[in-house]
Amino acid sequence: MKLAWRMYGKPSSGRPPVVVLHGLFGNAAQWHHVARALSTQGPVITVDWPNHGRSPHVDRMDYALMADGLRLLLDELAIGRVHLVGHSMGGKAGMVFASLFAPRVASLVVLDIAPVSYPDRYTPLVYAALRVQLDQVHQREDADIQLARYVSSAPVRAMLLQNLARDALGWRWRNHWVGIAASMSSLLTFPSHPIHATANTPVLFVRGDASDHLTSEHDPWIHALFPHARHAEIAGAGHWLHADQPAALQRVLDDWLQRTTPCRPVVGAALPAMV
Repeated sequence: MKLAWRMYGKPSSGRPPVVVLHGLFGNAAQWHHVARALSTQGPVITVDWPNHGRSPHVDRMDYALMADGLRLLLDELAIGRVHLVGHSMGGKAGMVFASLFAPRVASLVVLDIAPVSYPDRYTPLVYAALRVQLDQVHQREDADIQLARYVSSAPVRAMLLQNLARDALGWRWRNHWVGIAASMSSLLTFPSHPIHATANTPVLFVRGDASDHLTSEHDPWIHALFPHARHAEIAGAGHWLHADQPAALQRVLDDWLQRTTPCRPVVGAALPAMV
């Protein structure tokens, strides 16, 4: 599988590239503003997962498939080590990649997700998207009106509608909703095999203070997998940190990348705003 990707900045011999991994129902384009800002200090790559954005459609996807797809992409680009930044589903995929291919990970930032199973809040959103009658959509607002019958949250609708594109034949979804729905049980869980603890990779978990996706209750699972993981919190942010508080997230990422490039982590070292 060849994942779609976009490069920001120019390759350099300094900082390893940063690879940004989007979440469920997201796409690489949603991280344009973050990637562009990060690229002032080194190359940044944004990736579309299978069934999302411009990447291939598959009947089923899971985290092993995603991690191996990322490995193949890095091999194709002749990139040895990277800094990973993964949001939600992308954070889980980043954790799996760091466990399976630890020597290739300079550091990992996990945004508002934990290595645990979550309840299914998302399949209803898939069905809502599939109920949109695209032949009656003449502009994006038409799709929003239809979607509002099933999804009351305007921000959630806006997030879904970012996956709507128009071509010569009319409006279409970039996402392969059927493949995502068939994979939902795998995406909601976190694999236990062949995942193993990763002690030497610098890892930062970042949560939004208004989100329930990542809390202190998840710490035992986090530290079982990443014993020296650090934590940060962004005020005024929910699950979509990059949309709610982009400037604050940028500061956290800039600070983290400065501290983890090029040296390895020092256990016990103090990090302001991180614990």
